[in-house]
Amino acid sequence: MAAVISLNRNAERPQDPLRRWAWWQILSFTAGCGAAGAALLSPLESLGQADLVSAHVAQHLILGDAAAALLLLGLPPRPRRWLRWNLARMRDSNRRPARVLTWALSPVGALVLWSLATYAWFAPPLHRLAVTGGPVHVIDHVSFLLFGLLIWLAAFDPREPSTLRDGLRNGGLPWWARHAYAMTSRVAMLPPALAVWFGTGYHVAPERPMGYSREADQANAGGIMIGFEMSLFAFAFVLAFIFLAVAEGKRQQAGGEP
Repeated sequence: MAAVISLNRNAERPQDPLRRWAWWQILSFTAGCGAAGAALLSPLESLGQADLVSAHVAQHLILGDAAAALLLLGLPPRPRRWLRWNLARMRDSNRRPARVLTWALSPVGALVLWSLATYAWFAPPLHRLAVTGGPVHVIDHVSFLLFGLLIWLAAFDPREPSTLRDGLRNGGLPWWARHAYAMTSRVAMLPPALAVWFGTGYHVAPERPMGYSREADQANAGGIMIGFEMSLFAFAFVLAFIFLAVAEGKRQQAGGEP
Protein backbone atom coordinates (compact mmCIF):
# COMPACT_ATOMS: atom_id res chain seq x y z
CA MET A 1 0.00 0.00 0.00
CA ALA A 2 2.79 2.43 0.90
CA ALA A 3 4.57 1.64 -2.37
CA VAL A 4 1.40 2.27 -4.42
CA ILE A 5 0.80 5.63 -2.71
CA SER A 6 4.42 6.60 -3.23
CA LEU A 7 4.34 5.67 -6.92
CA ASN A 8 1.20 7.78 -7.36
CA ARG A 9 2.98 10.72 -5.78
CA ASN A 10 5.92 10.14 -8.10
CA ALA A 11 3.66 10.43 -11.10
CA GLU A 12 2.19 13.68 -9.80
CA ARG A 13 5.43 15.41 -8.83
CA PRO A 14 8.32 13.80 -10.71
CA GLN A 15 10.37 16.99 -10.52
CA ASP A 16 10.68 17.03 -6.72
CA PRO A 17 13.25 14.47 -5.44
CA LEU A 18 11.95 14.77 -1.88
CA ARG A 19 8.52 13.56 -3.03
CA ARG A 20 9.86 10.49 -4.82
CA TRP A 21 10.30 7.06 -3.27
CA ALA A 22 12.60 5.28 -5.70
CA TRP A 23 12.43 1.53 -6.14
CA TRP A 24 15.79 1.04 -4.43
CA GLN A 25 14.58 3.09 -1.45
CA ILE A 26 11.48 0.92 -1.18
CA LEU A 27 13.70 -2.18 -1.24
CA SER A 28 16.00 -0.66 1.37
CA PHE A 29 13.15 0.24 3.72
CA THR A 30 11.58 -3.19 3.28
CA ALA A 31 14.93 -4.86 3.94
CA GLY A 32 15.36 -2.73 7.06
CA CYS A 33 11.99 -3.86 8.39
CA GLY A 34 12.92 -7.44 7.56
CA ALA A 35 16.27 -7.13 9.33
CA ALA A 36 14.60 -5.76 12.46
CA GLY A 37 12.07 -8.59 12.34
CA ALA A 38 14.84 -11.15 11.92
CA ALA A 39 16.64 -9.80 14.97
CA LEU A 40 13.56 -9.79 17.21
CA LEU A 41 11.36 -12.62 15.92
CA SER A 42 13.88 -15.26 14.85
CA PRO A 43 15.52 -17.94 17.06
CA LEU A 44 18.17 -15.33 17.91
CA GLU A 45 15.72 -13.89 20.45
CA SER A 46 15.23 -17.14 22.33
CA LEU A 47 18.93 -18.02 22.11
CA GLY A 48 19.89 -14.61 23.46
CA GLN A 49 17.50 -14.95 26.40
CA ALA A 50 18.96 -18.42 27.01
CA ASP A 51 22.26 -16.68 27.86
CA LEU A 52 24.03 -17.15 24.52
CA VAL A 53 26.05 -13.94 24.33
CA SER A 54 26.93 -14.41 20.67
CA ALA A 55 23.21 -14.48 19.73
CA HIS A 56 22.52 -11.37 21.83
CA VAL A 57 25.44 -9.56 20.18
CA ALA A 58 24.18 -10.58 16.74
CA GLN A 59 20.82 -8.96 17.57
CA HIS A 60 22.59 -5.73 18.52
CA LEU A 61 24.52 -5.66 15.27
CA ILE A 62 21.49 -6.41 13.11
CA LEU A 63 19.39 -3.73 14.82
CA GLY A 64 22.00 -0.98 15.19
CA ASP A 65 24.00 -1.45 12.01
CA ALA A 66 21.95 -3.25 9.37
CA ALA A 67 18.31 -2.38 10.15
CA ALA A 68 18.97 1.22 11.18
CA ALA A 69 21.06 1.97 8.08
CA LEU A 70 18.57 0.36 5.68
CA LEU A 71 15.55 2.09 7.28
CA LEU A 72 17.21 5.51 7.16
CA LEU A 73 18.51 5.03 3.61
CA GLY A 74 15.05 4.03 2.37
CA LEU A 75 13.02 6.49 4.45
CA PRO A 76 9.68 7.26 2.74
CA PRO A 77 9.22 10.73 1.20
CA ARG A 78 6.98 12.29 3.85
CA PRO A 79 9.13 11.33 6.88
CA ARG A 80 12.24 12.34 4.90
CA ARG A 81 10.82 15.81 4.19
CA TRP A 82 9.74 16.13 7.83
CA LEU A 83 13.21 15.13 9.03
CA ARG A 84 14.98 17.50 6.67
CA TRP A 85 12.74 20.43 7.62
CA ASN A 86 13.15 19.90 11.36
CA LEU A 87 16.90 19.36 11.17
CA ALA A 88 17.31 22.60 9.24
CA ARG A 89 15.00 24.41 11.67
CA MET A 90 17.03 23.25 14.68
CA ARG A 91 20.30 24.21 13.00
CA ASP A 92 19.08 27.77 12.39
CA SER A 93 17.64 28.25 15.90
CA ASN A 94 19.54 30.13 18.62
CA ARG A 95 17.62 28.56 21.51
CA ARG A 96 19.68 26.44 23.89
CA PRO A 97 17.57 23.23 23.59
CA ALA A 98 17.83 23.42 19.80
CA ARG A 99 21.60 23.91 19.97
CA VAL A 100 21.98 20.94 22.32
CA LEU A 101 19.81 18.75 20.10
CA THR A 102 21.70 19.92 17.01
CA TRP A 103 24.95 18.86 18.63
CA ALA A 104 23.47 15.49 19.64
CA LEU A 105 22.38 14.88 16.04
CA SER A 106 25.67 16.07 14.55
CA PRO A 107 28.30 13.50 13.50
CA VAL A 108 30.51 14.28 16.51
CA GLY A 109 27.67 14.28 19.03
CA ALA A 110 26.11 11.14 17.55
CA LEU A 111 29.42 9.28 17.71
CA VAL A 112 29.93 10.28 21.36
CA LEU A 113 26.39 9.33 22.43
CA TRP A 114 26.39 6.09 20.42
CA SER A 115 29.75 5.07 21.90
CA LEU A 116 28.60 5.81 25.46
CA ALA A 117 25.37 3.84 24.99
CA THR A 118 27.16 0.93 23.33
CA TYR A 119 29.85 0.71 26.00
CA ALA A 120 27.21 0.93 28.74
CA TRP A 121 25.12 -1.96 27.34
CA PHE A 122 28.23 -4.11 26.96
CA ALA A 123 29.21 -3.60 30.60
CA PRO A 124 28.66 -7.01 32.27
CA PRO A 125 26.17 -5.88 34.99
CA LEU A 126 23.87 -4.11 32.53
CA HIS A 127 24.27 -6.87 29.97
CA ARG A 128 23.12 -9.50 32.49
CA LEU A 129 20.02 -7.43 33.31
CA ALA A 130 19.12 -7.19 29.61
CA VAL A 131 19.61 -10.86 28.75
CA THR A 132 16.84 -12.45 30.78
CA GLY A 133 13.93 -10.46 29.34
CA GLY A 134 11.58 -7.88 30.83
CA PRO A 135 11.61 -4.08 30.46
CA VAL A 136 15.42 -3.81 30.45
CA HIS A 137 15.56 -6.33 27.61
CA VAL A 138 13.12 -4.24 25.55
CA ILE A 139 14.96 -1.00 26.33
CA ASP A 140 18.20 -2.68 25.28
CA HIS A 141 16.87 -3.53 21.81
CA VAL A 142 15.13 -0.18 21.32
CA SER A 143 18.28 1.62 22.41
CA PHE A 144 20.47 -0.10 19.84
CA LEU A 145 17.99 0.64 17.05
CA LEU A 146 17.59 4.32 18.03
CA PHE A 147 21.28 4.95 18.55
CA GLY A 148 21.93 3.10 15.30
CA LEU A 149 19.61 5.54 13.54
CA LEU A 150 21.48 8.37 15.26
CA ILE A 151 24.92 7.23 14.13
CA TRP A 152 23.79 6.54 10.56
CA LEU A 153 22.03 9.89 10.27
CA ALA A 154 25.41 11.49 9.56
CA ALA A 155 25.93 9.21 6.56
CA PHE A 156 22.38 9.60 5.21
CA ASP A 157 21.59 13.17 6.29
CA PRO A 158 18.75 14.49 4.05
CA ARG A 159 20.03 18.07 4.18
CA GLU A 160 22.22 19.64 1.53
CA PRO A 161 25.96 19.01 2.05
CA SER A 162 27.85 21.80 3.82
CA THR A 163 31.49 22.47 4.54
CA LEU A 164 33.34 19.87 6.59
CA ARG A 165 33.66 22.12 9.65
CA ASP A 166 30.00 23.12 9.67
CA GLY A 167 28.92 19.57 8.83
CA LEU A 168 30.76 18.07 11.79
CA ARG A 169 29.14 20.61 14.09
CA ASN A 170 25.62 20.78 12.65
CA GLY A 171 25.20 17.91 10.18
CA GLY A 172 25.03 17.77 6.40
CA LEU A 173 28.48 16.40 5.56
CA PRO A 174 29.94 16.38 2.03
CA TRP A 175 29.70 12.93 0.45
CA TRP A 176 33.38 12.08 0.89
CA ALA A 177 33.23 12.98 4.59
CA ARG A 178 30.14 10.79 5.02
CA HIS A 179 32.05 7.74 3.83
CA ALA A 180 35.08 8.60 5.96
CA TYR A 181 32.77 8.98 8.96
CA ALA A 182 31.05 5.65 8.24
CA MET A 183 34.45 3.95 8.12
CA THR A 184 36.00 5.52 11.22
CA SER A 185 32.91 5.09 13.39
CA ARG A 186 33.25 1.30 13.01
CA VAL A 187 36.58 1.42 14.86
CA ALA A 188 34.74 2.53 18.01
CA MET A 189 33.29 -1.00 18.32
CA LEU A 190 36.70 -2.59 18.86
CA PRO A 191 36.97 -1.90 22.64
CA PRO A 192 33.61 -3.50 23.56
CA ALA A 193 34.33 -6.38 21.18
CA LEU A 194 37.62 -7.08 22.93
CA ALA A 195 35.90 -6.69 26.32
CA VAL A 196 33.28 -9.29 25.37
CA TRP A 197 35.95 -11.61 23.98
CA PHE A 198 38.32 -11.54 26.94
CA GLY A 199 36.17 -10.21 29.79
CA THR A 200 34.25 -12.00 32.51
CA GLY A 201 30.81 -11.76 34.10
CA TYR A 202 28.71 -11.80 30.93
CA HIS A 203 26.80 -15.00 31.62
CA VAL A 204 23.85 -15.61 33.93
CA ALA A 205 23.07 -19.31 33.51
CA PRO A 206 25.54 -22.10 34.28
CA GLU A 207 24.90 -23.71 30.86
CA ARG A 208 24.31 -22.37 27.37
CA PRO A 209 22.45 -23.72 24.32
CA MET A 210 24.33 -26.08 22.00
CA GLY A 211 26.85 -26.85 24.73
CA TYR A 212 29.00 -23.77 24.28
CA SER A 213 31.40 -23.01 27.09
CA ARG A 214 31.54 -19.47 28.43
CA GLU A 215 34.92 -18.88 26.83
CA ALA A 216 33.83 -20.21 23.42
CA ASP A 217 30.60 -18.20 23.52
CA GLN A 218 32.41 -14.96 24.34
CA ALA A 219 35.08 -15.64 21.70
CA ASN A 220 32.31 -16.14 19.13
CA ALA A 221 30.59 -12.94 20.23
CA GLY A 222 33.78 -10.89 20.03
CA GLY A 223 34.67 -12.40 16.67
CA ILE A 224 31.20 -11.64 15.29
CA MET A 225 31.47 -8.02 16.41
CA ILE A 226 34.93 -7.48 14.95
CA GLY A 227 34.16 -9.33 11.70
CA PHE A 228 30.86 -7.51 11.13
CA GLU A 229 32.24 -4.04 11.84
CA MET A 230 35.37 -4.58 9.76
CA SER A 231 33.19 -5.80 6.89
CA LEU A 232 31.25 -2.53 7.05
CA PHE A 233 34.55 -0.66 7.19
CA ALA A 234 35.77 -2.41 4.04
CA PHE A 235 32.43 -1.88 2.25
CA ALA A 236 32.49 1.87 2.97
CA PHE A 237 36.13 1.99 1.87
CA VAL A 238 35.29 0.38 -1.48
CA LEU A 239 32.30 2.69 -1.98
CA ALA A 240 34.52 5.71 -1.32
CA PHE A 241 36.89 4.65 -4.09
CA ILE A 242 34.00 4.02 -6.48
CA PHE A 243 32.55 7.47 -5.83
CA LEU A 244 35.97 9.06 -6.22
CA ALA A 245 36.45 7.31 -9.55
CA VAL A 246 33.00 8.35 -10.78
CA ALA A 247 33.52 11.95 -9.65
CA GLU A 248 36.92 12.10 -11.34
CA GLY A 249 35.44 10.69 -14.54
CA LYS A 250 32.70 13.32 -14.56
CA ARG A 251 35.24 16.06 -13.89
CA GLN A 252 37.40 14.95 -16.81
CA GLN A 253 34.36 14.66 -19.07
CA ALA A 254 33.18 18.15 -18.13
CA GLY A 255 36.67 19.53 -18.79
CA GLY A 256 36.98 17.78 -22.14
CA GLU A 257 39.92 15.66 -21.02
CA PRO A 258 40.47 12.29 -22.70
